Amino acid sequence: MLGTGKYTEEIKEIILDVKHYLNLQKEYLAIDAAEKTTVILSAVAIASICILLGGIVLLFGTFALAYWLGEILNSLPLGFLTMAVFVAFLLLLFYWKRNAWVIQPLARMIAKLFVDNNEEDEEK
Repeated sequence: MLGTGKYTEEIKEIILDVKHYLNLQKEYLAIDAAEKTTVILSAVAIASICILLGGIVLLFGTFALAYWLGEILNSLPLGFLTMAVFVAFLLLLFYWKRNAWVIQPLARMIAKLFVDNNEEDEEK
């Protein structure tokens, strides 16, 4: 009976260690989720800013090119129509290639963010 107290103390220590481990795992998951959320939100913010600024550049560039084409063709409406057809062609090209240019790279980034980190954590 003298050894029973020793075992109960060891069991209590093990239980405390398990609770501490579970709390550390919970904190790790919260930090990991915050990191991944930050990466995704920063990517969205950067993409939004680039799309906005790129759209402004494209708008002014197409206006300038339309006026220039209008002077060359001696018809301002024809210059704008030519640019409209060109932009429509670019839009169709982007629509046809959306899977290769947008969807697959985005899926790869998200998969790498969520899957590769878990594999690295298991190797440690």
